[in-house]
Amino acid sequence: MKKTYLALSLAAATLFVTACGDDTKATAADSSTAAAATTSTTAPASNTSEAVAGANAATISAQSPFEDKVSYSVGASVGTYIAAMQREQSEFIGTLDNDLVIKGFIDALGENTALNEDEITQTLMALDEKVRTAIEEKQKAAAQKNLDDGKKFLEENATKDGVKVTESGLQYQIIEEGTGKTPTPNDVVRVKYKGTTIDGQVFDEQTDPIAFPLSSIIPGWTEGLQLMKEGGKAKLFIPADLAYGELGAGDLIKPNSTLVFDIELVEVLPPVDDAKQAPAATDAAAAGADAAQ
Repeated sequence: MKKTYLALSLAAATLFVTACGDDTKATAADSSTAAAATTSTTAPASNTSEAVAGANAATISAQSPFEDKVSYSVGASVGTYIAAMQREQSEFIGTLDNDLVIKGFIDALGENTALNEDEITQTLMALDEKVRTAIEEKQKAAAQKNLDDGKKFLEENATKDGVKVTESGLQYQIIEEGTGKTPTPNDVVRVKYKGTTIDGQVFDEQTDPIAFPLSSIIPGWTEGLQLMKEGGKAKLFIPADLAYGELGAGDLIKPNSTLVFDIELVEVLPPVDDAKQAPAATDAAAAGADAAQ
């Protein structure tokens, strides 16, 4: 949802401005929509009702002449775009009046719109601003809810047996004590882990050991792994500010999410030169550790 609505709204502006004959403004938004709108400037019926009647009477099939299929396909592409706009933006813009949509389309083909070009552009710009504002407000509300839910979860979790809380707010529970080395911030660690949201949804899991520098990961991991020893297993409960904060990560880790990790510290390796370590970033590592080797 992040950028879809803005793109759709800008594409809408392109569609109508192009239909009014302003090709230069069309290039500022979606080029494919602009091309479709420009191609469709064929001679229209004298008025909307006649044009709609003509459209309803027309037939098209896979066996139709190429030129007819081109005309139909251009119209269908515009209709598909408008349907997507309605479907994805309905909670912000309400229900479009299809009769007026059709009238606007046909009037624009005839270069005889009821609103002039500036009025159309200003209306669509206002629509874009309305959608953008509504999305931002929805995202802020969702982020605040995630923050509140995480705070409540951590407050309850802190009272459970075996759970300890550090000064930073990190919570951890040692499941199995290790017997080997404890990593330092400059070490490289090899671990197995599973990451979940507080409602139990798994967003990342590594069942084979994966190595990365301890300094390259989220703060909750950097701190938590230094509380473990080689061969040990622990559960980390990481507040949002020690995880991915207001930005979140990917589709599953929402802004201000509190995260839970089951971690096994397989091995502590010595630091390596930056030129040698060069860990490759992956989506899985970004969700769980920001970088993976």
